[in-house]
Amino acid sequence: MSDSEFLPQEGPKAFALVWRKVMLDPRGFYRDMPATGGFENPLIFLGVCGFVYFVLRVVVFGLPDAINTIFLIALAYIFGPGILMLASQFVFQGEGDYEGTLRLCAYAGACLGLAWIPALGILAYVYSLYLIFLGMEKVHRLDTTKAAMTTLVALVVTSLIIIWVLGLERIRHPLL
Repeated sequence: MSDSEFLPQEGPKAFALVWRKVMLDPRGFYRDMPATGGFENPLIFLGVCGFVYFVLRVVVFGLPDAINTIFLIALAYIFGPGILMLASQFVFQGEGDYEGTLRLCAYAGACLGLAWIPALGILAYVYSLYLIFLGMEKVHRLDTTKAAMTTLVALVVTSLIIIWVLGLERIRHPLL
């Protein structure tokens, strides 16, 4: 059983092992994570994290809030990896590709398992940015400063795209 790649056929124990490694030893996880190997396993991992987040968000905040926040998270995961890759390659001459970028972002989604907790949610999102930063160092072979700047550029650009797509008044309640 590997703790550097989620293999769905290995079941819930494999998920827990990878989640624990991402959250507690992110440098080790990203060091061992293959930058290639397809989209399926990381996206299934992200889907499980998103499902857990959604269910717990419904319990704590209600269905309308859960639908709205999972929609915003989905938009961030649609735009974010591409923006990260483009910022890395065109601004900082990063060496990675979209596959590796999506993989590192999907595993950073492990933070969704804690983001539903009212007082801890914002810290979980900040920690996910830290995970993305660590993954960018490895996947795109960027130094610390370039990885941090790439992560911040992608955060700002992704946020601006979401605001542009939804409009300022719809950010709080994009669907309901």
